[in-house]
Amino acid sequence: MLLAIKKIILAILLPVVGFFSFSVRESPPPVAPAVFPPAASETSAPPPIMPQSPTPATKAAAASIPPEALKNCLGQAGSSGNCLDGIFREFLKTHSTSQALAIVQRYEDEDTMLRLSCHPVVHAVGRETFRLTGTVHDSFAACDQTCHSGCYHGAMERFLRGGAASDDSAGHISETELKEKAVAACDPREAVRFRFQCLHGLGHALMFFLDYNLVGALQACDQQPDGWSRSSCYGGVFMENVFSATPEKRDLSRTDYHYPCNSLDLQYRSDCYMMQTTRMTEMGLATPRLFEECRKAGANQYTCMQSIGRDLSNDARIGDPRLVAQKCELGADEERRACTRGVAYALVDNTWDGSYAFPFCAAFEGAEDAAYCFSVSMGYLRGTFEKQRETLLADCAKFSPQSQACRDEGER
Repeated sequence: MLLAIKKIILAILLPVVGFFSFSVRESPPPVAPAVFPPAASETSAPPPIMPQSPTPATKAAAASIPPEALKNCLGQAGSSGNCLDGIFREFLKTHSTSQALAIVQRYEDEDTMLRLSCHPVVHAVGRETFRLTGTVHDSFAACDQTCHSGCYHGAMERFLRGGAASDDSAGHISETELKEKAVAACDPREAVRFRFQCLHGLGHALMFFLDYNLVGALQACDQQPDGWSRSSCYGGVFMENVFSATPEKRDLSRTDYHYPCNSLDLQYRSDCYMMQTTRMTEMGLATPRLFEECRKAGANQYTCMQSIGRDLSNDARIGDPRLVAQKCELGADEERRACTRGVAYALVDNTWDGSYAFPFCAAFEGAEDAAYCFSVSMGYLRGTFEKQRETLLADCAKFSPQSQACRDEGER
């Protein structure tokens, strides 16, 4: 029998200094700026996430949830999930999921603190949406990409965990039942864009239900029918291991920058290293040292460096993108490109357009670096979000009007 889950905040926390307090054995869990699907190779873009949803302007709703109420919940260590769920449970009695997400998007646009901590909030929207719809399919139909697609992840939490997703109620599920439910959780007939969100959320949930048994959760992911699905599930497991709501249970080392990646079977290491620099940063390493440690990761060194970029992406969103570009420029050749991919993919994932990614690309001093950044950003926008030439050029004019490199790539 598995240990009942009592308190769940959420698996993926975005950074707010002083906003959360944790009871920890080592140190508080770090922050994650983005979630994106596993790439087929070191240089390929992630597969699609989900179809374009209405923009906040087209789904705007009168805000009836004060931002202070959300911030108050987020500050309640150990009970923020229950608090947020209660707010949206009441709201969804008279409003739609899209209206709830529109409110969060509005606050994300206007409030820096909520911009950085919106992911826990939209997890709660997803959990309460699943409570109402009762199916993954209908919940996913109601959700959208707001704040790194957290609504989809929250729906998966509720699907697998039931009331234990945020409540303190006790409940048990056998390991056999868990594995059976996990295999059936994500419909293989769904578009890849939807399946990734489902599988990633599944990985988070498996870690919770297996009481943070890292290897056990990975082995549960191994029940998935193909390598891509297994990798998508692994990513959720590793992210949950870094961002645990019960950080004292994390399977991490106080001294080894490469643990647990270097202790795992080879099939798990790439997905592990896609999160590992977050842990290295938590252990006190600055960007130059991160590059040094990633060089020790062998075949996974560029995956590790892409993780550096993903971790830096929030700085590009809320600060000077030139400072982020300078940090990627610390790497040489493919190292720099891997870092660039990590930033660019994360920025595109956040908005599904060039609003953050294009100014970041334009911030590179070298023309070749800027061109590469625009190439991977637009390649992702074309392949994942089906953006056409006219839309890309319009984004160049709006978000990076002085960049000829942006226009050149948009014309391709």
